[in-house]
Amino acid sequence: MKRKSDGRGRIAGALGGISGGGSIISAHNVCHSVCLAVVAFLSIFGIAASSDVLMFLESYNLLFWSMGIFFLALSLLLYFKFPKCMSKKMILANAGLLIIGIPFVASLNLLFWVAGGVILSYSIAWYAKDKIYPRVS
Repeated sequence: MKRKSDGRGRIAGALGGISGGGSIISAHNVCHSVCLAVVAFLSIFGIAASSDVLMFLESYNLLFWSMGIFFLALSLLLYFKFPKCMSKKMILANAGLLIIGIPFVASLNLLFWVAGGVILSYSIAWYAKDKIYPRVS
């Protein structure tokens, strides 16, 4: 007899995705790429817009980054409560993205980019290693 899933894994996965999305928004280069993608998407339908159409969101980057921190903390709480439902690799990747996008100290941006990039690269390498060399159980 199959037991029906109660949806906890889906909720945890959705919150992890929201955490990653919130952390990406504050990183300027990624934000700029998203804006350009929106402009390119609108141009498919014949809507002309300038490349800074979403520039108003930059004044809210601290809010978006804070939301990312909140959702990462929520994801960690869910992970400790239901460890089989969430991926350690994704939580680590989200933490790396949040470190990359820290909006407070402009003079230390390079340090945060390197530290977050190392964490993000490690989580990607960990994911790739598990896909290339899966564990046999």
